Amino acid sequence: MKDKVWIKYYVNGVLNETVTFKDIKSRIQNKKNIFISSQLTEGDRVIVKMNNSVEAVVNYLALSEIGIISVPVNPTDSKIRIDYIIKDCKPKAIIFEDDSLKIIKNNLVRNNKKYCNMNTIIYTSGTTGVPKGVCLSLDNWRNNANSLIKHHKLNEKSILATPLPILHCNAHGLGMYATYFSKSTLVLFDKVSDNFLDVITKEKVNIASVVPSVLSKLLSSKKDFKAHKDLKYFLTAAAPLSVDLLTDIIIHWNVKVIQGYGLTESTNFSCTVPIDLPNNVYKKVMFPHPSIGVELDGVHINIKKQGNSDFGELSIKSSSNSLGYWNKDVSGRKIVDTGDIGYYKIIEGRKFFYLRGRKKELINRGGEKIYPLELESEIRNFGLNIDFHVVSINDDIFGEEIAVVVLEEFDFAILDKVPYFRRPKKVFKIKNFCVGPTGKVQRAKMSTICKDPKEAKIIWEDEKYKNRN
Repeated sequence: MKDKVWIKYYVNGVLNETVTFKDIKSRIQNKKNIFISSQLTEGDRVIVKMNNSVEAVVNYLALSEIGIISVPVNPTDSKIRIDYIIKDCKPKAIIFEDDSLKIIKNNLVRNNKKYCNMNTIIYTSGTTGVPKGVCLSLDNWRNNANSLIKHHKLNEKSILATPLPILHCNAHGLGMYATYFSKSTLVLFDKVSDNFLDVITKEKVNIASVVPSVLSKLLSSKKDFKAHKDLKYFLTAAAPLSVDLLTDIIIHWNVKVIQGYGLTESTNFSCTVPIDLPNNVYKKVMFPHPSIGVELDGVHINIKKQGNSDFGELSIKSSSNSLGYWNKDVSGRKIVDTGDIGYYKIIEGRKFFYLRGRKKELINRGGEKIYPLELESEIRNFGLNIDFHVVSINDDIFGEEIAVVVLEEFDFAILDKVPYFRRPKKVFKIKNFCVGPTGKVQRAKMSTICKDPKEAKIIWEDEKYKNRN
């Protein structure tokens, strides 16, 4: 059989390297020899402080084959975060962006055998507290990859492209492992280049895996993009897909967007919109609120309902569920409570899941429960078509009130259409939205910014609210 190309790696939008499966195996073996000669062994932790590159992929796979635990770290992370991770997981070595290896001599103490089942420790963002190290086994990655391969029908003819960082769960699991196991081709980018859409056309990409913020940026830069016949869909995850963005993509590009959902604690995706829905069913599923899809193979999602309501917290039972958190119980998690509130609809005999918002983001206005994600959708339906986010602010009477943060002004009369009890009472203009590295909106951070008049300016206030005293 002819040696097949696995990775085509683009730097600044230019093809930098093409690697076959045979090439990668040879490079993995060479890297393993380096690790073994450096006295690294099974159960050791090694921080991989690298952005997207073929060499980063080689390092992850070589570490995995020896049984060494890789700890992906963003090179641009703050020193405080990196120092915390080093102190927490006590790595034996660090691999830097230039592929150099530094042994940390103070940590050369052998490990407990219970860690030898681990493959990766991915630290959470820590937006609601200190970062937690999610411990994942190779079986976790393989089980999730197999589910994704089946769902997306990946095979040796498939071509998947992504600019997402492989140091995060999404591209690590789908971009790296799923394409490796299925012998698909991966078009990997160092970043979202200006010619990203031109490249995926040239490479005849079938699936482009992005996040909504990237998709929005691509649409703004090239609304006249003509999708080639081989492009089946854009796949999004990490942050909710707005119905406005979905509508614009369909109108301007005539391409479907397939939304997925999952947590690092369950190794990436747990459910995804089916890829082959007829157009009439797709519209039922994605409008007026885009679905996060159906359960992947081997996944069961339960909704822990609240009283007589039809919604509740999603919990996941899956063979992809993580081992647990580092320095805590790592015997395996049968159930993962997601912290996301959602519900499902039966459409054409299948159970499709939808999100209302994060449990921790719920705004409790004197007993009235408001989910920012739902309110944002309502406001968009009234005609607000700029980027904005709903956040909570402190209130002396109700405990919490509702506000909107924006980067630009708009017609504030739109907000009068929202029923008063859930109407935003203030609009703050801030310098930048707070978004995590995977595109997740950080509402708590923006709520804090709203308290600082140097960082946030009140550009509108509801008259009734202003004069209530």
